[in-house]
Amino acid sequence: MGQRIHPTAADIFASADFVRGILVVSSFGFWAVMLGLMPVLVFRVWLA
Repeated sequence: MGQRIHPTAADIFASADFVRGILVVSSFGFWAVMLGLMPVLVFRVWLA
């Protein structure tokens, strides 16, 4: 009881999927911000 052996393959794959999910979400947020700012930047440049 309470003894922790080295993590199982399921734990390793779960953490890897968790990290991959974070990367996908962060990259998706980055592209959402870029696509949201692009029209504003183009409009600013067009006004200048």
